[in-house]
Amino acid sequence: MGEQRILQKNFRIPWSQPNITEDEVQVALNTLRSGWPSRGAVTEDFEALISEYLSSNVVVVNSGSSALMCALIAHGIRPKDRVVVPAYTFVASASIPKILGAELIVADVDRETFNVSPEAVEDLVKKNGVKAVIVVDVAGLPVDIEAFIELSKRYHFILIEDAAEALGAEYKHRKVGSFDHTTIFSFQTAKQITTVEGGCIVTSDKNVAERCRQISNYGRSKKARYVHEILGLNLRITDLQSAIGIIQFKKLEDHIRRRNEIAGEYRRKIQRLEYQRIPSYVTRHSYLMFTAITQNNAMRDRWVRELTARGVEARTTWTPIHMQPCFPELGILNLPNAEYIFDRAITLPIYNSMTYEDAAMVIEAAGAVSDKG
Repeated sequence: MGEQRILQKNFRIPWSQPNITEDEVQVALNTLRSGWPSRGAVTEDFEALISEYLSSNVVVVNSGSSALMCALIAHGIRPKDRVVVPAYTFVASASIPKILGAELIVADVDRETFNVSPEAVEDLVKKNGVKAVIVVDVAGLPVDIEAFIELSKRYHFILIEDAAEALGAEYKHRKVGSFDHTTIFSFQTAKQITTVEGGCIVTSDKNVAERCRQISNYGRSKKARYVHEILGLNLRITDLQSAIGIIQFKKLEDHIRRRNEIAGEYRRKIQRLEYQRIPSYVTRHSYLMFTAITQNNAMRDRWVRELTARGVEARTTWTPIHMQPCFPELGILNLPNAEYIFDRAITLPIYNSMTYEDAAMVIEAAGAVSDKG
């Protein structure tokens, strides 16, 4: 059967929505009827699909945040370890290491790509005894991976790539998640594929993968059900979600193609805005979000207000990490590039099932936004 296009209330064009068809509904029902909807053989099949796609070891868990927590624990992050995080990212990239007791060292980002730069990280690791660096592929745009790998070897820190938004993105024609360092992805509802909530850890190191698998299942021993060799949590995904994920994964390339087509339409036809710069080393952006830069804070709010009034759900973007109330110790920091982006950035609707007619409505609404107060 065809797509179920259930638009969010009050918006002709929502900011995002999943591409859910009768196929996902049917496999969910079949899994419920199977007698074992919790984690089992279906999840193993889902892991195998992703593992083949990325040529790496994969552990699927119940969220992208769980994936990051699992990865950090598996790599030995402990209280008082110093961990570098970008100033401009979703809160989980910083809240998870803080929950583990780490000291956050915040790096400003590049004003044009929105990603943290190798130069900014190097400046910080030179001055601090850093245990790990978390880099984030903002909106699905890969960071300069080779440069960060080189830095991690030179300064001896653990490199974790938060690619929650970048499934299917490519760096120099190589998929994000296929490199040696540990990478995490998210399968939350707005992502390129969804299991409703979910995520995974990807690593070339089989030992790290096995620790992640064990941590995500209460630290349970393979030898005995109620023997727990290490401290762990219940971070397990279910076969119900994994069954949906398998169907979604078959659509991944189509989803990314559509997102790039919509992004291209926006870039060509909405000429009053500036856009995230795509460096030459990025051979595929996966466009979890489409971010645009307005002239100033007042125009940012005007664009959101007027697009919303026309039924298009535009949003402002993340508050930078050092400005978040949950990190009061970071409030003294001056990170001008992250603040510049926050003051000017909006995100336009982009999603897997978006049609050209939907995009045309967004473009038409954007053309009607006033330049005057």
